[in-house]
Amino acid sequence: MPRIRTVKPELWEDELLGTIPRDARLLFIATFNMADDEGILRWTPAYIKAQAFMYDDDLGPKEVDQLMRCLTDTGLVFPYVGGVARQQMAVVVNFRKHQRINRPQKSKLAPPSTGAWQVREMYARRDGWLCQLCGGEIPRRLVANDDHNLWIDHVRPVAAGGTDHPSNVRAVHRVCGRSRSESTDEEGFIPPAGLAGIEDSLNESLNRSLNDAVKESHVPSHFDAPTDTDSDFSSMNHSLTEGKGREGNREGKGTPPTPRQSSGSPAVPQTGERPLPDRMTDAFLERFAHGNSYRRRQVRTTIADALRNQTDPDELWRAIELLGENSSPVSANSLQFAFSKIRRNAANSNVLQLPTGQTLSGTDVTVAGWGAVADSFGPEDSHESA
Repeated sequence: MPRIRTVKPELWEDELLGTIPRDARLLFIATFNMADDEGILRWTPAYIKAQAFMYDDDLGPKEVDQLMRCLTDTGLVFPYVGGVARQQMAVVVNFRKHQRINRPQKSKLAPPSTGAWQVREMYARRDGWLCQLCGGEIPRRLVANDDHNLWIDHVRPVAAGGTDHPSNVRAVHRVCGRSRSESTDEEGFIPPAGLAGIEDSLNESLNRSLNDAVKESHVPSHFDAPTDTDSDFSSMNHSLTEGKGREGNREGKGTPPTPRQSSGSPAVPQTGERPLPDRMTDAFLERFAHGNSYRRRQVRTTIADALRNQTDPDELWRAIELLGENSSPVSANSLQFAFSKIRRNAANSNVLQLPTGQTLSGTDVTVAGWGAVADSFGPEDSHESA
């Protein structure tokens, strides 16, 4: 049944929400009312249509499904199939950050299983990739030292009747979660000795991301890697107050794959001397670091994630260049906003510029031929024929 909820003023200024259609923003607010106190709701077009758009005859199940996809693709909502009946449900990722529940009621809907990596990654994004026990950063890629990898801790242990519902789970380092489960002191938590070398693990995780990006950036130019525009980016995605990460693709950080576009020359020359993410980071900081508080590690991670997700380097450069010109933070969410603005500007133009020297064919030749014939008649000829 619908609940009374609140909407924060900051929601209207959120850049990520500004990239999705107006009806999708309305649907996102409607999820607050439809979700239970855990942020879980049924997630089928028929149900959403009946609850949020019952008087809108112009919105059928197909149109509602597209609006739902907008929320899952941006990571605001995480869809899953759960329960004995295998129902289609969803979690509003940052529900407890949007809503303050005074007397929470127990959820009657099955939560997503934390055994799935996508679910654990979704909770890590919700918690900003920070360990909720020690406060340290969690590597976003698996590292050799398993103690430092992502783990899900239950506030109330499962053995004591705890569940997998969102309010009872939190992202932690594996070693922190194990130390907490072995400790009898529930009030205080002392970071375990196993956290030693966490900086090395974070660097290892970052290097793996960069290496993957470099491998993809060296694919021959005649090879166009396939992009699945219909794939589900729900667990990525870019949550409203994430810490922040793709949000939004199946890797759980960065931005969704963007269409590849041909360009005459790359914005950042690919000399082969250094990895492309490093060179793009250097070029960006050289232009925009002065007067801004850009952190090299954050900028490079965002660029590497985007390249790994098949983003065209030239379009990526235009996006981060736009962020730099506006002194905006370089993160997964702000990058998505920049991509949206670039594509919106491109969509407003109905003129396609052909590369120099391109040969016309077919109908284009006919049109060009009649155009030449028309140009051969001067104004006087036109008046005489009239």
